[in-house]
Amino acid sequence: MKNNSCRLLCLLILFGTIDFVHSQEGIIKVKQDLKLDSLILKKNELDRNRYLNNYFTLQLYYGNLDMAEKVLKISNEKYPHIKVELSFETPNYKVQAGRFKNKIKGLKTLDTLKKFFPSAFLLKRKGSLK
Repeated sequence: MKNNSCRLLCLLILFGTIDFVHSQEGIIKVKQDLKLDSLILKKNELDRNRYLNNYFTLQLYYGNLDMAEKVLKISNEKYPHIKVELSFETPNYKVQAGRFKNKIKGLKTLDTLKKFFPSAFLLKRKGSLK
């Protein structure tokens, strides 16, 4: 029994020192083209602009001017805390409410607006945030 303990201890010491003796230290030098840094910076800028320029809005109406103005008036009366915009896209007018970076927040707001505007829907837009 004593002999087995001694062998086990010797093996542990042997394997422990072998691992230490054979471990390596190295220095790695990476040569990188300077153009790569500028490309990475441009990619980051494009991604940032894409994020800033994409948003969700709620489209309440799309059609003639008279009805668009009525929808605009009703939405401003019922939901004064939500910014509503009237715009023209040939040949129709559209009424859109809110600008949301978060789709879930847009969907929650849509549920609220559907009480008065049942045909409203969430729309992903590309443009600048005002």
